[in-house]
Amino acid sequence: MLVFILTIFPIIASLIIGLLCAYSDFNRLKIPNQYLLIVIGLFVFMQIAAFIFPDARDVLPSLFSALIAAAILFVLSAILFALHLMGAGDSKMMTVFGLFMGVANIGPFLFYMATSGAILGIATLLLGKYKPINKPKEGSWIFFAQSGDKTKVPYGIAILTGTVFSYAAAGFFDPQTYLSLFPR
Repeated sequence: MLVFILTIFPIIASLIIGLLCAYSDFNRLKIPNQYLLIVIGLFVFMQIAAFIFPDARDVLPSLFSALIAAAILFVLSAILFALHLMGAGDSKMMTVFGLFMGVANIGPFLFYMATSGAILGIATLLLGKYKPINKPKEGSWIFFAQSGDKTKVPYGIAILTGTVFSYAAAGFFDPQTYLSLFPR
């Protein structure tokens, strides 16, 4: 039971922090570094648990796979940042959450992130055209979108969406995944 708790805690906590990142990005178009540092701490905690309790390794991506996934997502997001298609906070968030998914789950992450990002882009265009919200909060995504700025999209929401689907692909939400952690 302890191994289960030590394994599931960082996964659930990272999603909660991801929600905070997405909320901050929606409201202020900023993703605080403190949130991302907490996610890194959760990853370290998870890897220590996997080192101490070998059964946890059946559930989590290996340290090598996690670091390679983060490196791949960092390079990809750095290119998008250099092309002014993504903000620095989005790049950092994408990299940090890559630590949890491992190489095997980059595909679902990118697919769902891009799909939800496209939906957010379309929503930005529609907000700019129709301006349905009276007096949106200054500095928020809706404020900028309705002001006609088509370049500001809260991609933290898309990154969180991709992360949730990546975690699902990894089996993090499947009770069968954790059966090996309980004594028989």
